[in-house]
Amino acid sequence: MAFQKGISGNSKGRPPGATLASRLRKTMATELDDIIGAMIQKAREGDTAAASLLLNRVIPALRPVQEPVVIDLGEGSLSDKAGAILNAISAGRMAPIDGKELLSALGAVAKIIEIDGLIKRVELLERAQK
Repeated sequence: MAFQKGISGNSKGRPPGATLASRLRKTMATELDDIIGAMIQKAREGDTAAASLLLNRVIPALRPVQEPVVIDLGEGSLSDKAGAILNAISAGRMAPIDGKELLSALGAVAKIIEIDGLIKRVELLERAQK
C-alpha cells in the first residue's frame, strides 16, 4: 500500500516538545536571565572563558577589510598597465598581494579580449563561406 500524501503513518508519533533539546530550551527559558547574569558576573570577575562566550554571542567577529588600492594605470596596452602595476609594487605604493590580484585581473581581461577577437574572426570566416 502506498503512502498517502499529507497523512502520517504514525498518528501517535512523538508529541511536540518531547525531545531533549526542546525540554532543555523550555527549562532554560525560565532561567535565562539568571544564567546570563551569572555569565556577566563571571566575566566581571575575570573569567576569560565567560567573557569570550558573551562577546562571541553578542558581537560578531570582525572580518579583515581590504583597503581600496588606487593606482592610475593610464591609457595604453595591457603590457603598459602591467608595467605600471609592477612599478607601483617596486616603489612601495602597492602591496605585492594587491599587485598580484591586479595582474591576475589583467590576465583575465587579456583572455576576454583574445576570445572576443577569435569570435569575430570565426564570424568573418563563416560569413565569407556563405
